[in-house]
Amino acid sequence: MSTTLGDVHPDIVHTHILPQLDGRSLSTFATVSSYLHTLCSDHNLWSQICKCTWPSITHPHVDAIISTFPERHKSFFHDSFPSLIVNVNNRHLHLSTHHPWPPQLISTVDIRYQSNVIYSTVHFIDTTADHFLSSELLVILKEDANRPIKVEVDEETLSNLKQSLTLNWILIDPMMKRAGNLSSIKPFSVKKDLVANETRVQYDTVLPGCDRNEMVQCRIQVVLGVGGVVKEVVMKLTDLDRRCLNGSEFLVVSRTAISGGNNVTRKVVVDDEERWRSRREFKEMKRERRESLAMKEKNKWHPVPSPSPHPPPPNTTIFNPDKHKKPLVHHHRRHPHLIYVGCWVLIFGSIEPNPTVINIDRHQKKKQRVWVLFIMVRVLQSLKPNQRYCN
Repeated sequence: MSTTLGDVHPDIVHTHILPQLDGRSLSTFATVSSYLHTLCSDHNLWSQICKCTWPSITHPHVDAIISTFPERHKSFFHDSFPSLIVNVNNRHLHLSTHHPWPPQLISTVDIRYQSNVIYSTVHFIDTTADHFLSSELLVILKEDANRPIKVEVDEETLSNLKQSLTLNWILIDPMMKRAGNLSSIKPFSVKKDLVANETRVQYDTVLPGCDRNEMVQCRIQVVLGVGGVVKEVVMKLTDLDRRCLNGSEFLVVSRTAISGGNNVTRKVVVDDEERWRSRREFKEMKRERRESLAMKEKNKWHPVPSPSPHPPPPNTTIFNPDKHKKPLVHHHRRHPHLIYVGCWVLIFGSIEPNPTVINIDRHQKKKQRVWVLFIMVRVLQSLKPNQRYCN
């Protein structure tokens, strides 16, 4: 007689089997049957899994807010574990305005190198401050002195940081009782700054903006100092024009992404190609925006002539006066010697001769002045800044 899982005592399953699973495996295990779904809905079990995955939520205030979620830590896990993915080419504008703006936003940040937690902190953003709504949002987190683990960064490990250094930046909205992971979890770029002796690791996530045709990029940069210690973590959001979003725009973007509006979905990304797709699409949109602005600026100073309302009849030859003209030529480029000759004539021709040495009659002086005047006119013409057509 075969024994099924239903024949095992629930205490054994709950005590010895379920605690050995991670959150993703536990979610899959709960879909097998209604009996296992009931066993996998224990709040203490999910609380233990969440705190092992993100040690920063052990903060008493954060733990109390997560306890107000519909299914407590289970709801928090399903909101925070997947990545936020947006389909750039298929979006509809939907902004979540059912809940009032929260007086406080909570960010929990955890960085792991392989299986070790090297950075963990909680940051509270006061949205009621006067400068928050109008100022650029730039969150800077300093070094965590409670984490003695360091990352040894050298030439061999630098290339492996893209796979072994993971970051989770979870934003919690207490009013909506929802959360979302703003990080790409795995980095897109790892660069070594030899001058400052630092390693800069970047995580990018593309999110829908405040308008229908707008997209923003959430960039998180981790700076590793000497010995691989996390010196600071910086987060900011920029739009297609590379403008940093302010606090009010950040509230709209973050709430829309967390609530799943504007075609934002949650998905556990395994393939690296899927992680790069939205980033490439965002770069393409930035390039198109730059070209569009450059074209508008060009048309502003050089407007395109509008077509005539009365087009000429067919088989009519249109006279073009510029067709048979010679190209533009500067006079001083065609006759550069005039400048030098004219200058010397002006100098020596303007000197009044000594009548006691050289006897020049009045007719000779008049002829000399006419010649000097002619040379002056030619020199002035050669130095004129405008351009003329030469026939």
